[in-house]
Amino acid sequence: MKTVRLITCDGAFQARLIQGALENEGIASVLHNENTSNILRGFTPTISGVDIFVYEDDYERAMALLERNQMIPEQLKYCPCCHSPYIKFVLKKSHSFRAFMAAIFSILAGAPPGTTHWEYVCKDCGAHFETPTARQRKETQDTTTPDTK
Repeated sequence: MKTVRLITCDGAFQARLIQGALENEGIASVLHNENTSNILRGFTPTISGVDIFVYEDDYERAMALLERNQMIPEQLKYCPCCHSPYIKFVLKKSHSFRAFMAAIFSILAGAPPGTTHWEYVCKDCGAHFETPTARQRKETQDTTTPDTK
């Protein structure tokens, strides 16, 4: 059977909790990068996160379990200005030199450079913002009624 990545957790403790909840429901899972997450603590979750893999057949049940128990964070993927899902994570233009120097110092110090040099940009409205929102705003309908007197 083929396995697929269910979620990437920030640490091994959170991954073990989710794995226990999956096992209680009879869903087999495997942890990947569990030991590496302890060594690379402080880096972004894409590098230091613990991946949980499940069988492809159990993926929908596992996601439903995580959503039902509120074990997964809300997906921040919408522009706070126009609520468009078309956003990108880019380097701030005014901070390019500072980001370069931070990268050099972080390599020399062996520490993560941080994320203060990055921002989100909406492809639709062009807005620049620090964090996207979790929910897309529903289109408001015209609820005004004409005055009839």
